Amino acid sequence: MRGFSRAATRSVPLAVGVVLLGAGVASAQPSAADVVAQRTEAGISALQGIKKSLTPVERKQDSRLVIEKRLRADHALAALLPDYRTGLPVAKTGAVSVDITSITGVAGAAGTAVTQAVRAAGGTVRYASPDGAVRADLPLAAVDEIAARGDVSAVAPAAQAMTWREQDPRRELVAQAVTQVSEGDKAHGADTARAQYGVTGSGIKVCVLSDGVNSLSKSQAAGELPAVDVLAGQAGSGDEGTAMLEIVHDLAPGATLGFATAFTSEASFAANIRALRTTGHCTVIVDDVAYFDESPFQDTQVAQAVNDVTAAGALYFSSAGNSGNLTDGTSGYYEGDFRASATTLPGISGTPHDFDPGSAVQTSDPLSAGSLGKPVTLFWSDPWGKSGNDYDLFILNASGSVVSSSDNPQTGSQNPYEIASVPTTGSGYRVAVVKYSGADRFLALNVIRGRFVDSGSLKAFSTAGVTSGHSAAAAAFSVAAAPAATAFGRPLETGDPANPAGPYPGQFTAASKWERFTSDGERHLFFNPDGTELTPGNVSSTGGATRAKPDITAADGVATSVAGFQPFYGTSAAAPHAAAIAALLLSGKPTATPAEIRSALVSSAIDLGAPGYDPVTGAGVIMAGPALAALGVPQS
Repeated sequence: MRGFSRAATRSVPLAVGVVLLGAGVASAQPSAADVVAQRTEAGISALQGIKKSLTPVERKQDSRLVIEKRLRADHALAALLPDYRTGLPVAKTGAVSVDITSITGVAGAAGTAVTQAVRAAGGTVRYASPDGAVRADLPLAAVDEIAARGDVSAVAPAAQAMTWREQDPRRELVAQAVTQVSEGDKAHGADTARAQYGVTGSGIKVCVLSDGVNSLSKSQAAGELPAVDVLAGQAGSGDEGTAMLEIVHDLAPGATLGFATAFTSEASFAANIRALRTTGHCTVIVDDVAYFDESPFQDTQVAQAVNDVTAAGALYFSSAGNSGNLTDGTSGYYEGDFRASATTLPGISGTPHDFDPGSAVQTSDPLSAGSLGKPVTLFWSDPWGKSGNDYDLFILNASGSVVSSSDNPQTGSQNPYEIASVPTTGSGYRVAVVKYSGADRFLALNVIRGRFVDSGSLKAFSTAGVTSGHSAAAAAFSVAAAPAATAFGRPLETGDPANPAGPYPGQFTAASKWERFTSDGERHLFFNPDGTELTPGNVSSTGGATRAKPDITAADGVATSVAGFQPFYGTSAAAPHAAAIAALLLSGKPTATPAEIRSALVSSAIDLGAPGYDPVTGAGVIMAGPALAALGVPQS
């Protein structure tokens, strides 16, 4: 059995990233592997001891909050976990950013009362939604006080978000004093399509959601952007939104533009999606943001907002992600049915997952050096907010210590979700999953923008299917990336092969290549948005449904005038190209339905992979002219 430190017939402890749990065997001179295993077993046992001793108030809190408080107060516990870090960003003031959930049914009144309680406890309210979700900076010492309230159901570290931009400092250019035009304009044939079909995006409003628009006025002064309708109080912070707006304007210069930030909180993101449609009157909406806790198996709050606006007639485009793909060997993703390890677990509760589908047993997945500092998420096929099967996530170092974990109790009303962080230094880290209690479920394990790699005798196990969340909503366009000029140059990991030859002048062709980092599909789902099962009684790999995501591919590696986005790489750059082309189609045929726009884009796309749909590039690269022709728009 791969990774086992003793004979397979013995009970063994959890060892070196491989879940090897059991009672130690007395030995005058324990082997190095035994020492490592005993150290790991001690760490897991200490963490499970916390889980078993949770108070009713602590049961409402994320395990990272509970462990952080206990480690600070209990030196004996800290000694049992010498290398452990929660990864919780606690400010020097002692404050931590949290998401507070009010009890369902009294959300409106509860939300107001909770915000008042947060302020009374010395906290700062960052956002409060009408349904009672509250984002706040709260003193760590006051978390128990807020969680103890009868109108609060959960307190967790604030859900984190990221955009899908890739940076290559070696290719960053100094800002130019001339107008910058995206190379995607030519690569997608948008420049010739505007001339041949007389379309500019006129009459169409395209709205962007990203981090912020700090340099908006500068871009406008330089002639890069026209007026932009920013939702009141939603300008955000950062400049990715500015760069995305410039791309849209380059391809669809006649379109009206709008913006709202997606970074205040996840609830705020969902609210802004709806507001851009209802009050902003946006026809086309595009974002490049992902929250770590968006379920891969069910449309949760952001995806449900996308469903609402697409049902109302809007076209929605979203970045597929930069988490790699199985085809290029850049994936840090694994999904599959839980497979119980044959090892016994004396002294530690639960059953480890066996990653190896063959005859060998391997109960961890080794991480690459490029995974340092990356978040690791675990989901399983229970309905959101109704999980009664309890799975835990552990990250272990080469010496066997537990360095990070997430082991929330799931007893029927919690989310099927755990998140931990890989340390920023060191090597030899591995990820293990333990079913603490309950039934077998389908798992999704994601090292976000990291990778699983072979390490010594341990084999890496990766699968396709990393694109997820609202980008995979049924009516959304999930957009993969292909370089318009030069492929992304920085190695994603040490030892990566050389990039495909470049640059790529002119328009896209069937010989064009996709970016190595672009996330693949397909997306396996098990639940309707309300949590009911798609295939009642079967939430395993043979059940559920599959969505063909990503849908299409568009350009990245393009010029903007925005500092830090010269060039602009990632599916963050690809999505606004696709949105702008949709605006051209709608301006050519304002009566076109969303189904007609989708058909025109997909049917005229240039295949980059296998003929037809493929899980890396979808239908292929969309082209403005052929799509307009497919829609039946006459040339001018």
